[in-house]
Amino acid sequence: MAWTVLSVLQRATPAGQVKWLITVGSIGFSWQQAPELPEANIDRMVNELVDRDHKRKEFSRRRKFHEERDVDSINDRNEHFNRKIERAFGKYTVEIKNNLERGTALPD
Repeated sequence: MAWTVLSVLQRATPAGQVKWLITVGSIGFSWQQAPELPEANIDRMVNELVDRDHKRKEFSRRRKFHEERDVDSINDRNEHFNRKIERAFGKYTVEIKNNLERGTALPD
């Protein structure tokens, strides 16, 4: 006896629970030719693809960096490290940073 989908379903489910079953033969799919598609479906698909493309071009994600901030990192990982260091030691280094910016921290 050949194992078919129907025989497996009949064994796996109690009687009366299988309501419908789609097989390759019932769809009418053939390897030699593609099924006929209505023009309305093709037009709807093309319109949907055009709309997706238009929305994709309109979309602009929020940028993580701020233009007014000074850049003091070389990449994202370094930026995260700098924020952690600033949180831990920022209150101790305020005077040194101010002297460096004014140019008075370096000896003559």
